[in-house]
Amino acid sequence: HEWLERRDGFDVYAIDEHSLAGVNGLLMVSDGPDKTDPQELAEDFESLFLLAFIFIAIAVVLYLSVQRIASQVNQLSEASQALASGKLDTRVNETMPAPLQQMAASFNHMAESLQHARQQQQVMANAIAHELRTPLTRIQLALGILSEQKHDEMTIGLHQDIIRYAVDMEELANDILTLQRVDHTSEVVTKTVEVDELVKQRHLEFQRLFGQLTLTTDLQNTTINANPRYLQLIIDNLVSNACKYANTKVHIKLKCLDTKCILSVEDDGEGILPPQRKQILEPFARLDNSRSRQTGGFGLGLAIVNTIIKKMDGKLTIDISDSGGARFVVELVR
Repeated sequence: HEWLERRDGFDVYAIDEHSLAGVNGLLMVSDGPDKTDPQELAEDFESLFLLAFIFIAIAVVLYLSVQRIASQVNQLSEASQALASGKLDTRVNETMPAPLQQMAASFNHMAESLQHARQQQQVMANAIAHELRTPLTRIQLALGILSEQKHDEMTIGLHQDIIRYAVDMEELANDILTLQRVDHTSEVVTKTVEVDELVKQRHLEFQRLFGQLTLTTDLQNTTINANPRYLQLIIDNLVSNACKYANTKVHIKLKCLDTKCILSVEDDGEGILPPQRKQILEPFARLDNSRSRQTGGFGLGLAIVNTIIKKMDGKLTIDISDSGGARFVVELVR
């Protein structure tokens, strides 16, 4: 009989033109050995190979496309982190596919706006601080001339108040310049500093200035690679702040670890409440408790300390001292 096809593992034959072979209405099939046509196998193999090649090609194209987009997304992410860390000159390449090109352009526009605003802020702050010094110098000169004249008791009191106000304004101008200089200086000269010797020197100075307080130290020999001026600013501002708000004593402790230098300054004043500990690190921050304007200062000292510590990749924490006051702990990498 003529072979028609192979169905479900069986060969099907035809008796005449379009009728299937059968006996008594049953389908006649062959259960003989399977004779596979080599040409059929070759054609099937070619089809499978072609399908596999198409699938692999599609997978490679998709992988390369996704990999390229992922790389560009990573570039945007890294640029965002750099911008958040203060590198306002960070820009990204805008030659990206359509979904990301608009994001890249928006990012660059935002970065340019932030950089321009920061530059304007810096220029304004520097200008105000510098321009304040000229009238302050004239005021101090005039006050010096007036001090040589005879005045009544009320005039002498007013004269002393004006001198104090002039000194406060000069300190404010210096603090603003210091904060701006620290915040916008990208490269800092560093060298090996003996921190314990620096603390000893500043301790003697503050003991002289605040003779009514007891200043104690617990220092370990510690060296660190840092900018000496920055370290002195940290020590001076923290110790000065503690002395202003302490009742009777201030304690300075310096501990040296394998990779860290830990400096803590604590007082026995009223302390700082947890909700206020982040607030006082902002410029011109004022609190409603005893740490107020009556103690002097303009709220820039701790902001300067916080800015320097961030620039040195350090850490500043505030908690309660053993005597119930405030404790400032600075961790710096050696």
